[in-house]
Amino acid sequence: MYLFGLIRLLSYSVNSTKESRGSLGEKAVSSIFTTAFFGKGERYIVNNVIFETANKSTHQIDHIVIYKTGIFCLETKNLRGSVIGTRESPTWSVQNYGVSYDIQNPIMQNETHVRVLLEFLRNQYDIHSVVVLVRGNKPQEVGEEVLNLQELRDYIKNYPCEKELSSDEMKAIYAQIVDYKDAGVVSEIEHIKNVKKIKEG
Repeated sequence: MYLFGLIRLLSYSVNSTKESRGSLGEKAVSSIFTTAFFGKGERYIVNNVIFETANKSTHQIDHIVIYKTGIFCLETKNLRGSVIGTRESPTWSVQNYGVSYDIQNPIMQNETHVRVLLEFLRNQYDIHSVVVLVRGNKPQEVGEEVLNLQELRDYIKNYPCEKELSSDEMKAIYAQIVDYKDAGVVSEIEHIKNVKKIKEG
């Protein structure tokens, strides 16, 4: 029933802009971690964190999830139509009603985000990369860390770990990330400008 509600939410984005579709997809992912769907148990989620690295490059992470099974760096994709790609291909193809376009391979994109988050946390913890396709259209030839939305909860809850994070560790990691986000080191406008500069070469 809860997932049906999420699907209805996404259906409103049929004629929406790329930006609003992205926002709806991220809201759907965040909803997975509500008590209504995830259940009880301590967990933390920080959405849309923009990090600046030592070389002044900026990187926006859609979601950082902190649970006893680990720290998860999530890249969310709300893509209509068929998605074709592999772990190794630099781009993925999205095909929808005769229209086709390419996107950066989100696995590779998120690997960069993982490295940024590792650096921020001073390599004290393992970071697990997760790519979420909210419309249930993940490609076939990809790794286990690429998930459809309905697979996300169980993946996080049952992720194999050698040692679980303690409650104090989870609180400390969450506080560190939230403090950085609240400090507003980099604005979203600045990040968008940086992305445009990179695309323009």
